[in-house]
Amino acid sequence: MRISLLAVAATALLLTACGSEVAGPGGASSSVNGGNTAPTADSTPSADGETGTSPGNPGALFASATVLEAPGKGPQLCLGGIATSLPPQCGGPLITNWEWAKAPSPEEAAGVRWGSYVVVGNYDAEANTFELTRDPVTPEAYTGPKPSAPEDPSFTTPCPVPDGGWQVVDPAKTTQAAQDAMLEAATRLPGYAGAWLDQSINPADPEKQPEAMNDPVKMIINVRVTHDAAAAEQELRKLWGGMLCVSQGGKPEADLLRIQKEVSTNKTVLTSSANGPEGFVDVEVIYDDGTLQRELDTTYGPGTVRVHSRLQPYPG
Repeated sequence: MRISLLAVAATALLLTACGSEVAGPGGASSSVNGGNTAPTADSTPSADGETGTSPGNPGALFASATVLEAPGKGPQLCLGGIATSLPPQCGGPLITNWEWAKAPSPEEAAGVRWGSYVVVGNYDAEANTFELTRDPVTPEAYTGPKPSAPEDPSFTTPCPVPDGGWQVVDPAKTTQAAQDAMLEAATRLPGYAGAWLDQSINPADPEKQPEAMNDPVKMIINVRVTHDAAAAEQELRKLWGGMLCVSQGGKPEADLLRIQKEVSTNKTVLTSSANGPEGFVDVEVIYDDGTLQRELDTTYGPGTVRVHSRLQPYPG
């Protein structure tokens, strides 16, 4: 099990899939994860689900997503975040020809009806509406081509295994307090790109013993800097006696957070996440025909911001 960290405070806040939230225009949220880009499903949706998109007439598109109808709002295709309450809350393009009688296995609570479906149809960016061209099916029953998803970031430990294996070097400095202090100091290192915990060496079952996964003596703490990893490790060893891997690469986290904040002001962006260790910002939009990606490549350099469309061309 590996957990990413971002701008860790003295409490060593562990950021998993949710990340921290930065509200964007119209309530769209930005997930800030220091390398964890599985943010989107847990970020807070906009109140009305209205979000712009890149222009163009893309033809038939498809997605695997929640469809939700709240009283007075009509059936919406939830392509941004979903609040995991009961009933859930989300928003997105209005589906103009939705019929629940043709939608398998919906759920209902407090007057809200919803379900998970693969939908195929046409998207009107100007009206922010979606028109089905095929009946919806559940993801379990769907056998056609799968929508692509952003690549999961790698949170493996890049350092070679030391002679004798990974071991604690100073038990007196391998405490929760020492871990917190070291991670806080890491954020002040020149060229700090991010930090993450590699708990794969912990023999505990994360499902049955989640509390045991945070044992400081049974994890490898990873810190990445853009230059002079040896000097950074020497500095961090003053505070931390546990297993430590300091590697070189990525981009300064501060720079990526600035870029993330800037791109999140674009009304087309549903969610965003900054990955300092791997050096990019991920953004999700309803649909991009390539226009937004080209603009961001021109502004920030190719590969700095990666655009992922929730609606994708249907290959069938």
